[in-house]
Formats: sequence, C-alpha cells, structure tokens
Amino acid sequence: MLLGCEKNKPTDRLHETLSSQSMDYATKFNIQEDYLRVIEPWPGSKSAIEYRFENIPQRVVVTSTTHLPYLELLGLEDKLVGFVGTPNIYSEKINERLKVGEIKEVGINGKINLELLLASQPDLVIAFDLGGESSTLDKIVEAGIPIVYNSDFLEETALGRAEWIKFFGYIFDESKIADSIFSGMVERYQYLKNLTQNVTERPSVFSGVVYGDTWFLPGGKNWSAQFIKDAGGTYVWEDNLSSGWLELSFETVLDRAREARFWIGVASINTRTELIAQDARYELFEAYQAQRIYNYNKRIGNNGGFDFFESAYARPDLVLADIIRILHPELLPDHPTYYFQKIP
Repeated sequence: MLLGCEKNKPTDRLHETLSSQSMDYATKFNIQEDYLRVIEPWPGSKSAIEYRFENIPQRVVVTSTTHLPYLELLGLEDKLVGFVGTPNIYSEKINERLKVGEIKEVGINGKINLELLLASQPDLVIAFDLGGESSTLDKIVEAGIPIVYNSDFLEETALGRAEWIKFFGYIFDESKIADSIFSGMVERYQYLKNLTQNVTERPSVFSGVVYGDTWFLPGGKNWSAQFIKDAGGTYVWEDNLSSGWLELSFETVLDRAREARFWIGVASINTRTELIAQDARYELFEAYQAQRIYNYNKRIGNNGGFDFFESAYARPDLVLADIIRILHPELLPDHPTYYFQKIP
C-alpha cells in the first residue's frame, strides 16, 4: 500500500490531485502529483519524507486526538481501528465505535503498545514524533506496518494547522472534498476577521496559569495570539517575537497583565474558586476581580477529554467566532460560544 520514500516508482492509484499543490497556509507538508511530502516530520528534522501510495488505507491507527476531527470531517471515522489513549477522546461518533469494539486501545499515556497495535491489524499508522518516539515507531515499521508522520503541531498559524485536512484527504483519496472543506473554512474565517477590522476599542487579553514557579503563555507570534488579534483584541505580549510559548515568573505576568480586561484560557480550571485556591495572588488581576475569565471547557467528555484539544485545531473559524463573541459580543449577538465559556 505505502511505497514510502522510493522516488520515481510508478503507482497505479488514481488520485484526485492531478498536479503539484503548494499549501496556502501550511508550511510543513505539500502535495505533488504522485506523492505526499512531509517537509519537517519531527522537530528539528533536516530532511523531508516523501510518501507514495498504491491504494487507499482501509484500517488505520492514529496517535493524537487532533487527528480525529479530520477523519470525521471527511467522513472516514469508520476506517479508524486503533487509538493511543482512548479516554482522551471527546467525539461522540468515535466513542460509540469504541463501545462496540470497532476501535481498540493500542496504548496509554501517549505510548504505543506494539502488541496491541499489531492485534488491531492496521494497514497504516499516522503518527507524530516529538523527538523521542522514533524507537517505538521503528519497531512498528520493522513489523511490516507503514507509518506516515503527521507534524501539524509544528505549524505556526491556525489556518496552517487546519490545512492538514488536505494531508488526510490525499492519503484517503478524498482531496477534492478536503479542498472544499478547507476553502469554506478559510472563507468563514476571513469573514469573521473582517468584522473586527474597524472596531474602535481593542480590549487587552492575557492567557495561561502558573505551574510551580513558571507561568506558561503564548508568545506574541503564536497562533493563539493571532486569534486574539483577528478577534479585535490586543494581546498583552503582542510585541514579543516568539511563535512558541513563554515561560515567565508570576511577578512578570502580574506587572504587565494586572489591568488587562480579559483572561482567556486557564488550563483545567473550572471556577474562580479553584483558581484562587491554586494561588491567592490571582485575585490581584483586574480580570479576576471583574469576573472576565473564560476557559475552553464548555465541551468536556465523560472521561474528561476536552473537545478544544481535539477538534479546535481543525476548526479555527469556530475558535475565532468564540473569541469575537467574548471580546465584541455586539458583532456576533446570535453566536452561542462553542468551546469557551465564562468561569463562575
């Protein structure tokens, strides 16, 4: 099925993709006429991997909840036969297939169990590698099961990450549908972004919580910060040039964000009481005092899985609509937030 990295080897598989296709937003993969090219398969990788396919995978294992919404959007969830860490899954459709045994647990805590994976009999594994998984993945290949690396998490823009639906579309020969879905998503995103271009007030926003002695929050060029800008807000660290994540002291964050109007994104915290129990100093922030704290906990599964960490990466249009509704409710008065809600 998978011809891997062999160049110039012919394939009899008929693709809907008829010519080379550069991505509009994604930078970590592209599609050529007869192969899929993952440019940076894992962080720091110096060489790309090219994949050629003979036929369409019928039994697939994926290793991240962020892969699941692409399968659902393309109507391909019936091809999923195994997953690593099933309690983290939010999707109702996929959980129903789990209940009847059509999908098997093939590992826990992000670690693949080779024996369980082999028992699920996949003909393809779509995996991600943060830099330390290669030995396990190599064993899967040695067992005769091909692996395709997905590095959507390395994208620096929300639309870039969402464009990975085309990656799945190519693998399953559904490129036309994937292109159509993504085009509609971009159209909705641009429409929403345009709503905020002439707002007279851009309220200040900060994010994150402290763990131990360190406050983790998005850099100024991070895709999360871009959502705030596109939603008509001002991210407190917008002058920062990092596209990654900042690690700051509590005092540093308090000094800059004390008077910020909104606090959006507080990890697993569900109430202001929980927040203040974690660290009494949170009370010093104006957003805490004014009860303007919002979290992405509106959709949590029975096992505690956050849908935000599953489907939001594939639906940046919904995330943007939510944040506009929070910052400028007058612009989307009829939009009930999908992922976010004010914590009581």
